[in-house]
Amino acid sequence: MKQKVYNLFNQKKKGEFRWLFLMISFSLFSQNSFAQNTSGISTDFSPLEFGVIILLALSFIIVILVLIASLSVYNYSQSVLKREKIARGELVEEEDTESFSEWFWKKFNAAKPERAVLMNHDYDGIQELDNDLPPWWKYGFYLSIVAGIIYFLVYVNGIAPDSTEEYQVAVAEGNVLKAQYLAKMANSIDENNVELADIAGITKGKTLFVKKCRTCHGENAEGLSGPNLTDEYWLHGGDIKSIFKTVKYGVAAKGMISWKDQLSPQEIQEVSSFIISLQGSNPPNAKDPQGEKYEPIKEQ
Repeated sequence: MKQKVYNLFNQKKKGEFRWLFLMISFSLFSQNSFAQNTSGISTDFSPLEFGVIILLALSFIIVILVLIASLSVYNYSQSVLKREKIARGELVEEEDTESFSEWFWKKFNAAKPERAVLMNHDYDGIQELDNDLPPWWKYGFYLSIVAGIIYFLVYVNGIAPDSTEEYQVAVAEGNVLKAQYLAKMANSIDENNVELADIAGITKGKTLFVKKCRTCHGENAEGLSGPNLTDEYWLHGGDIKSIFKTVKYGVAAKGMISWKDQLSPQEIQEVSSFIISLQGSNPPNAKDPQGEKYEPIKEQ
């Protein structure tokens, strides 16, 4: 069995271990792992984040130990093969001193010769061994116990938030991001991509209309100095894009001012959507139709 292990590691070169070490180091210290926080959220570490950092540090230490152990196995197998060649007379014996990797492997693995752990039990020619667990396995087990104790103290005693609290924090952060996204999208609305607002947007549009537009168009959009906005006739188009454009840029020749400096793109969308919702409402004292009859294009 040992010979197979030696042969396996003899097929590897030290350069391969170096590449493995570089790749793991790069992944741990990459920009994604230690990127600066640019989202505006505080960079103070919470107990949970601090625990994650500790686990990452322990993981890094374990990776380093595994790499050292792998190199130690490689060097140890080379040393064994060298001694075998010397015993066969293929190499001249030189002054041999134990290297650090050989010393580390012996301490880390601490494998005993079979004759030292052979028990006086024989079952149909099968002999029983009583070898101790290797130190690296014990250290890993002890580390898992320490991690379990830390987990218990952190989560059971309320030092870190439980899953319910984490969910609530995540929802709050998600709402902030959603609001930021919607604000960004609202500012990007123009006459080329505008669409009808939802019910909530139309309700806001009504409030804006009463506040900004009733002086010229009347309380119910029946038309005063401005045209009637509830019939089928329009001076500058009756679809959402045309109305948005008219409200945004105005029509100086007709006395219609531009609202782009007083209303946001989203507010112009809401007002325009409310105006479209008034079609066919037939308010009292409606002004006579002006412009051309607008017929919506039916989708095929």
